[in-house]
Amino acid sequence: MKRLSPRIRRHLTRRSERRVIEVPLPLPHQVPILRDCHRHKRVICGRRWGKTGAGLIAAIVGHGDPAGRGHLKGMVDGGNLYWVAPTFAQSKKIERDIMQAFAGSGLVYLKSEGRIEHPSGGSITIKTAAAPVSLRGDGLDGMIGDEFAFVNKEVWTDALRPALSDRRGWSMFLTTPNGPNWIKDQHDLDGVDPTYKSWQCPTSDNRLIDQTELDAALLDLGQASFDQEYRAQFVDIRGAEFSGLYFQTPEFWFDQWPDASQIRYRAIGLDPSKGKSDKSDFSAFVLLALTHDGQIYVDADIERRDVRMIAEKAFDLCTLFEPHGLIVETNQFQELLRCNIEDLAKRRERPLPIFGRTHNENKRTRIRRTLTPFLSRGELHFKADSRGAKLLVSQLKDFPVGAYDDGPDALEMGITLLSDFVSGRR
Repeated sequence: MKRLSPRIRRHLTRRSERRVIEVPLPLPHQVPILRDCHRHKRVICGRRWGKTGAGLIAAIVGHGDPAGRGHLKGMVDGGNLYWVAPTFAQSKKIERDIMQAFAGSGLVYLKSEGRIEHPSGGSITIKTAAAPVSLRGDGLDGMIGDEFAFVNKEVWTDALRPALSDRRGWSMFLTTPNGPNWIKDQHDLDGVDPTYKSWQCPTSDNRLIDQTELDAALLDLGQASFDQEYRAQFVDIRGAEFSGLYFQTPEFWFDQWPDASQIRYRAIGLDPSKGKSDKSDFSAFVLLALTHDGQIYVDADIERRDVRMIAEKAFDLCTLFEPHGLIVETNQFQELLRCNIEDLAKRRERPLPIFGRTHNENKRTRIRRTLTPFLSRGELHFKADSRGAKLLVSQLKDFPVGAYDDGPDALEMGITLLSDFVSGRR
């Protein structure tokens, strides 16, 4: 059959009724995993490896031995299946992909129940790990565990694993690692329990991802985060300051800034990361909004810029964000940058509230002391669709052992400025 799109059409005939389900065409690096006959599969993979595509194939048409021996049945075989995502937002993405796959099938997706049913008696139901009690009850022929490194172990041990017992159902975890947590224990069952098989699959397996993009990601994320997110390694970031648990709450990311009436103060922290030379280097702007209930909403802009570009970006961000203050690190040769920003603002007849600060305290101590209370109380929230915010969070996860700390430094300065506003020191 001529391939007309990235999805291959598989035609399923039921008497005179013809139904069409669009199942993703397996990529070459996915085929050995899909053909493997182990009952419990753990696919520890890098970002953009193709987790969703592999999961759709397994859930819809089954997987295992293509000749039929050891076939692990999918929905079209009459299997009752769950697809479990960590959060509601992630479950909606899976819902979109399933609805697209069944758009031409004539089958109805029951949105209120998160389920689609097949004439064979099989079904796929989308669930979230955020409500573990809803996972109890049904006997399952199989389940997809989507990004299970970011859910509690009890979701598997107390709810899902028992649901597979009476039908000897299968499980397939498709997840990026999240440090050496319980998923590492599952991975280590490979070779110990004969029903388990595990793979570590780097993003580079997917030939659709260009090598230059991987090189750029390494530069942006630093080695430790890159090893976890793209090389699928169980990275124990030894010496990392902040617990990984701080970054896993559902409220950690936000979509929309709070309404203006909810905001008490706005601030921008700038770590220019400039030395003696005028050579382009990373600079970090961190935008913060403090609400009346004490929550801090954060976005960031982290790029390579020379001194002139940093001054232009500072002016543009202040014009758009309208902070109560911009605080700039002025250690060593960076006082000149503050003067450049002030001169630019005067020429454009828009005075900016600029504060300079010279650090005398050890950077690690200063950042740890300032940020830890806010992170531990869950009072910091980061912009979900922002590349800069994601880079900032990656630097926080790696701090102080990562290659870059300009983002955490600017965040600490911004929070300090907000605290000064609240206390009346500014």
